[in-house]
Amino acid sequence: MRRCLPAVTAVVLVLLGGCGIPDETGVVEVGSGPSTGISPGDNDTPVAEATRGTTKDRRDFILNYLEAAAGDYDTAADRARGFMTKSLADQFKPVNSPRVIRVTDDPLDDLNTGRVVVSYEVIGTLDKNGVLEPAAEPQTDQYEFTVAEVSGEPGLFLAKAPELLLLSDTALAEKYAERTIYFWNNKRTSLIPDVRYMARTLPEEQEPNTILSWLIAGPSPWLRDAVELLPEGTATLGKVPAVADDRLQISLNAQAVPTKDAVAALDRLRRQLQWSLRTVVPEHLDLKIGHQETRHYAGKDLDSSNIAHRLATRPERFVVYDGRIVRMADSTNEEEAVPALSAAANKDIRTAAMHSSATHTFVAVVSGRDDALRVGATPFGGEVALQPVTGLPSGRGHPEWAIAPDKTTDGAVGLIIANGRLFSFGARGGAAQAVPVPGVTGKISALSVAPDGHRVAVVADGRLYRAVLTVTGDGVEISDPEQLRPPLQNVTAVAFSSESWLNVAGGRNGRVSIVQVSIDGALDGPNPIEIGSGVVNYLTAYPSNPQSNQYHSNSVSFTTGTAAYDVLSTAVPITVANLAVAPEQPAAGKIPTAPFFMQ
Repeated sequence: MRRCLPAVTAVVLVLLGGCGIPDETGVVEVGSGPSTGISPGDNDTPVAEATRGTTKDRRDFILNYLEAAAGDYDTAADRARGFMTKSLADQFKPVNSPRVIRVTDDPLDDLNTGRVVVSYEVIGTLDKNGVLEPAAEPQTDQYEFTVAEVSGEPGLFLAKAPELLLLSDTALAEKYAERTIYFWNNKRTSLIPDVRYMARTLPEEQEPNTILSWLIAGPSPWLRDAVELLPEGTATLGKVPAVADDRLQISLNAQAVPTKDAVAALDRLRRQLQWSLRTVVPEHLDLKIGHQETRHYAGKDLDSSNIAHRLATRPERFVVYDGRIVRMADSTNEEEAVPALSAAANKDIRTAAMHSSATHTFVAVVSGRDDALRVGATPFGGEVALQPVTGLPSGRGHPEWAIAPDKTTDGAVGLIIANGRLFSFGARGGAAQAVPVPGVTGKISALSVAPDGHRVAVVADGRLYRAVLTVTGDGVEISDPEQLRPPLQNVTAVAFSSESWLNVAGGRNGRVSIVQVSIDGALDGPNPIEIGSGVVNYLTAYPSNPQSNQYHSNSVSFTTGTAAYDVLSTAVPITVANLAVAPEQPAAGKIPTAPFFMQ
């Protein structure tokens, strides 16, 4: 499946005063902005629309019909009717939301009856706000179509079709561009990404209106527990005019900025808008709130609004070797000592995780001798005093830090799977907290946390789910998960590769593979890594920075059993030769294992 990465372009935006905000107008130069984001498909040029007369091959005719719903939401049914006989078109009254399906085999064409049979798997539905909502229940089946000719009319016609708007995953990939909008997390400390699909046929001048309508309508359902909505009643005042003289003008009503703490609220709003509108590249943005004076901003200083901006181009890489955490060669700071751990503490380790905030290093290690989990945090340059986490059952896996605050260790959240259940812990040790995952049956076997610290991917009983993590007065909670349906059987491991994509391991065509999958499970990337036999029991990745303009990670590692591998063009074993400092006499029977990255 084809993908593209659009050019990175600096975006310069301008914001306006709001209710309770000083009326003075000013221009603020605040540096370069985020990249234009990810856009699967060949490029941002719309793919030519296939019509009824495009082909005389009956199977290709049906595949073209499965693309007809792509494009303008309100006229999708009309485009589908364009493939039908008049009598069928008159009867065809589907619900508006296209059902997105994965065609699982070549269509079967019965020349004697005119029937064409399509085997499919339901992925989900695409709504008017560009949200792809995964199907609540798995469904694989066949659709039957009747293809006929009409006397006196050229080409083929549909004489029978399901009473549904259908859209293939191929059409989704080729005829829509991924657009990421953002909402503040509930503590207003960072933006959380929300992936949408924008039709490539949408005129460029309409993109800002569409993105604003998405923001005002609110987040995707699965994110609602973790994010802050725009104030109730927020609305645009008129249409956003086309970019002129490298300037975009937006007017919102007074409700867009509350009177309480208005200056801070406006600053959050402009950052949210600027990140969400990063595919629109004017030199200036003017934002007017209610009757306040327009404020003008040139450039923007937005990095701190999105925790993912801290992700480095070249990560720090580690493995566990002979019970110690050691650095890998060809990674950042490879000549430095392992951070935060003294030599006395860096021993008898089986698995580990490290995470850096703006000020602290957070460490979690699982002992190889007694399976104990010990954790700690220290300001940069210091050494942690590891503290035990109690109350965990045996069978502990790889720890992972979800939330690593700046300037403090209060509020830190780590996660670990133990005996097939999920638990959370803090940076100071103490009792672990069981974290129920509602509706998920079977044992949990893998977990990955997105760079924002709230979106999580979970594997349980061979199935892949997404959910959000929130912290309340009762502790850490996981929302009702949504099952995703990647093109794999028996999923075993998962890792976020960017804000909006995952690396997922499982069975594919009778072999074990690692594939790239979008956060909703609808799209899969090119060049899956074929592992062959065995089971990928652990997968880790260093996500790409959202400003890098990549949907995939360049740093992916995994284990089968205890043997560790890097994902390059193929799977490459990690050996002693890959350590930053190779031992003079390698330990007999010891191999590097449990790879991880400083997140």
